[in-house]
Amino acid sequence: MIWWLKARNVPAVLSALFAVYLVAVLVRQEAIPVPAVVGPSGRLLVTQILGVVPVVLLLHGLDRGDTVTEEVALRHNGRRTVALCVAFALLALVTAAGIQLLWDRPEALSLARNCAGFLGSALVVRAVLGPGIAAICVAALPLACAAAGRRPGGSARPWAWPIHEPLSYPGAAEAVFLFALGCALAVWRPRPVIDPLARTT
Repeated sequence: MIWWLKARNVPAVLSALFAVYLVAVLVRQEAIPVPAVVGPSGRLLVTQILGVVPVVLLLHGLDRGDTVTEEVALRHNGRRTVALCVAFALLALVTAAGIQLLWDRPEALSLARNCAGFLGSALVVRAVLGPGIAAICVAALPLACAAAGRRPGGSARPWAWPIHEPLSYPGAAEAVFLFALGCALAVWRPRPVIDPLARTT
C-alpha cells in the first residue's frame, strides 16, 4: 500500500495541498486580471485558481502506472483511486474548516470547494479524453469562468461555480455533483474512451 501511495505521487500532492492553503491565507483577496469575453472585465482571485496545482499533481499520479497491468495486478484499482480522491477532498475540506475557525479566512472554503470540483471535472474529462487533456481542461476552467462567467452587474453566472462566493450553496452543490460524477466514472471506466495524448511505445 505504501508503494501504491508513493507511485500515485501522494507525498507531492499533500505538500502542494498544504502549500496552496498557506498561500491562500497569505494572499487573501489578491486577484489577477482576466480579459472578459462576455460581460464586465474579468477578475480572478488567486485563491480561486490555486486548487488547480494539487489536482493536476494528483491527476498525474493517478496515471503514472500502466493501467492495463494494474487492472490485472489489483482487483479493485478503480475503488482505490476513488478512495484516494475522497481522502484528498476530505483533507481539503478539513484543512479549510480549520483555517476558517482559527483565522476567519472564507477564501479557504472557496479553495476546498474548487479542489473538489476541479478534481471531479478532471476525472470526468479523464474518462473520455485521457489524463493529459483533463489536466489542460482543469487548468483552463477557472480562467474560462473568469473570462465569460460574469453577468453585466459583476455577479457570477450559475454555471461558473469556481468564481462563486466562498459560501455559495449553488457553487458548492455543483462542485459536489462534479466530484461524485467523476468518482463514479473512475470506478466504471478506468481507461479513457480515447486518449489523443497517450504515450506510444
